[in-house]
Amino acid sequence: MERIEWEGLPPQARELIHEEIGALVKAEPVPQGRRSALAVIGHTSAGRVFIKGAPAQDGRAVAQLDREAAVAPYIGAIGPALVCDVTAGGWRLLGFEYVAGRRADYTPGSPDLDAVVGAVAALAGVAVPSGLRVQWFEGRWSDYAAAPQHLGRLAGQALLHTDLNPGNVVVGPDGASLVDWGMASLGAALVNPADLVVNLVACGHAPRDAEAVVADLPAWKDADPAVIDYYARLLATTWLEAFWAYTHPWARAVVDAAVRWAMHRRGLRH
Repeated sequence: MERIEWEGLPPQARELIHEEIGALVKAEPVPQGRRSALAVIGHTSAGRVFIKGAPAQDGRAVAQLDREAAVAPYIGAIGPALVCDVTAGGWRLLGFEYVAGRRADYTPGSPDLDAVVGAVAALAGVAVPSGLRVQWFEGRWSDYAAAPQHLGRLAGQALLHTDLNPGNVVVGPDGASLVDWGMASLGAALVNPADLVVNLVACGHAPRDAEAVVADLPAWKDADPAVIDYYARLLATTWLEAFWAYTHPWARAVVDAAVRWAMHRRGLRH
């Protein structure tokens, strides 16, 4: 996606943002928000705000912003508050409370792991209405699953982040915060710890050790092992098809991690 600078926004969009959060002293471009055409830290006299947005004609990006806005009222304990929501000048823009901290370290032995697991545990306690405007998780796989009749195993009412890579977890003095909710879904509670497992493997953990990190989470302990196996196979086969040609190091790492985890789960059955 082509990125633009703050000054490239239509004047009416910038003016509405100023009305909502105050005049920007500085707009600092940031690499986060890779799904958004605009991602900046806005500095105002009152503090900092993370602003992201996309042209209104970019239906996919706007749908992701819609999901972030829908989820925001329910994740205050583990995610940034939404401070403005603006549509103007052909753009959809969201402003979030700035979360101070650093990217989580997922490597084996990292002191961040307890905080990360704590955030995933807190996510399991977030209650959202059934009509929340996000995706049904099982529906996201309908074009890929070899046996779509089994996708109901992944259905549920749990709020899922579904992109728990270390760049979306900010660690600060008070713990870890989950950011970038553009792929939020409703589904089976086991998906959050399972997704963390894959990301841990991609960051250097052996599959068995990654599962040990989440072993005490109720969503993992209470899950049917056969459903975990099914999800591991689904991830591996889908990501091999969808992402294997990608050359970005992280894309290659998560594909490899999904395959290694699926093979580990298969080994547990034999």
